[in-house]
Order: sequence, then C-alpha cells, then structure tokens
Amino acid sequence: MAFQLAFIERVVRTPTAVSYRFSRPPGFSFAAGQYMLLWPEPGGSLAHPLSFSNGPQDDFLEFTKRMTGSAYCQALESLQRGGSVTAKGPLGSFSAESGSGKIVCIAGGIGITPIRSILADMAQRLDPRPVTLIYGNLNESDIAFAVELDGLALPNFRLVHVLQKPDGSLKAHTGLISAEIIRSEIPELATSTFLISGPPVMVKAVEAQLASLGIGPEQIRTDRFLGYA
Repeated sequence: MAFQLAFIERVVRTPTAVSYRFSRPPGFSFAAGQYMLLWPEPGGSLAHPLSFSNGPQDDFLEFTKRMTGSAYCQALESLQRGGSVTAKGPLGSFSAESGSGKIVCIAGGIGITPIRSILADMAQRLDPRPVTLIYGNLNESDIAFAVELDGLALPNFRLVHVLQKPDGSLKAHTGLISAEIIRSEIPELATSTFLISGPPVMVKAVEAQLASLGIGPEQIRTDRFLGYA
C-alpha cells in the first residue's frame, strides 16, 4: 500500500551523496536492511528503490542517494520542507538477523546504506556479536557516514577501509576488495556470516572472491543496487 511521507531535511554526506529525511508515520515499522519504493513527485512516474540508512529506532525515516544528475535526483533535490513523496514498503529481507559467528559486512560505495541501518540497529541493541565492516570507496572524500561509522558505539566492531585512490590521510588497503584483503582481515572465514551490498558488478566480484576462499553460499547474504537513476 502506498502512502505519503513528509519531507524534513537533507543531509550532505559526501560531495556526491545526500541523505533525505522524512517524518515517520504513526505505527510505521521496518527492519534494518530493508528498502522502500519512493516517488518524489506527487502523481509522477519516477520511482526508485531506496534503502533505509538509519536505524529502526529513530523517529524519522532516512534514505541516502548517490547524486547522478538524473531526473530522479533532480526531483529529490527540489523537495521543500513540508512537501511530500509517495512511498511503498517496507520491502526486502537483507538482514544480519540469525547470522552466526562473526558478522562481516562488505559494502561498495552507496551500498553502505542498508549496512549502516543494520549497524545502527545492532549498536542500539548492544548486539554482542563481533562485526567487521570492509568498506570500499574511490577515496577518502567518497566515504559516506565516515564520522558515524568511526564513532559507532557497537561492542566488538571494527572498520576496514579499502580505497582505490587514497590520499594517505586514512589507514586503508589500496585497490579493490579482494580475497587477499578479506583473508587478512577475517581469520574466522569458516564461521562467519557475510553481508554484501553494492552495485551488481561489485557484489558478483566479491561473491567470486569469497568462493575462492571456500566460503559457501549458505554463509552469504546480498543486496544488489540495481540502478543509480
């Protein structure tokens, strides 16, 4: 069923990523890792799946988008406080729930959004499971939620950056997320649960890297960002 969300504010995350916050309807609930379909123009035809990038305990709803200059992005940028968007959901089942052993989150670029929601939820609940986030980006300025992730109050949490073009201001692996990086950072491969989120080509590549390490599909959960409209 579709309903309206009132726009509250925009939060710039990086030079190319923006979070949009909306009021939370009474009684509305969602699970960390889920997404919604959003139509930014009343009666319009533009729709896009956007993952929640905040935890389900917050009193607002937040979606974070890579800005591409598309008609959809322009419609989001034209939102005024108090205006509304049409939304349908929540949808999806990407989740850390019931994951056994260490939780290993692997995110590429804006694929961090559902993982950030999952991590925020785990921190709120003081989830005792050990968690490592391997986060791939182009460079330091491209890291969405950098401050939030560095300050995440989650027991047993560790953040590993992988940057294609680092400027040296941050400790990070250089290049793309690889089997060598995963193996060096995750000694408990056989007993870990892997959550992968990002563009389809990135998710497919990471799945192949995990397979080369002997990780079976039963240990892997994926969320593919099918477009950047």
